[in-house]
Amino acid sequence: MVRVAPEDVVARTTRVFETNDMNSTPFPTRPMDVVALNVQEFTSDLDMNNAPSLDVICRRFVADTNLALVWLIRFRALKAWCTRADMVDWLHTTGAGASQDVCEVAASFQLNDRWEFDAERFCSAVDVIASQRSRHQQG
Repeated sequence: MVRVAPEDVVARTTRVFETNDMNSTPFPTRPMDVVALNVQEFTSDLDMNNAPSLDVICRRFVADTNLALVWLIRFRALKAWCTRADMVDWLHTTGAGASQDVCEVAASFQLNDRWEFDAERFCSAVDVIASQRSRHQQG
């Protein structure tokens, strides 16, 4: 039996995805490699209560399967953030526009080493977006 080191598998997989003409997004091998999505890409048909199948996600990003993977990684990070007890409480006290602001931030926020959003920094980023939106609506 031949054993292959995990880093060799990642390196081979990365080369395959990077040389595929269909993909312009690099294959994310580390959290820092997960590229930002625009808000429309991330929030289109987003239903936080029902995760779409991998087939649905791949059809959405048919020209770039690595982007489909990025969407899935960001969705799972957002779901993990939303299910934390302290974040559930924070969301309830934040206000009506919070879910839109949260999704906007999740589209591009940097992931930590656990492939998740750092809760405190993520909340701060949501607060900034909400403040900007509030000023824009008042102005």
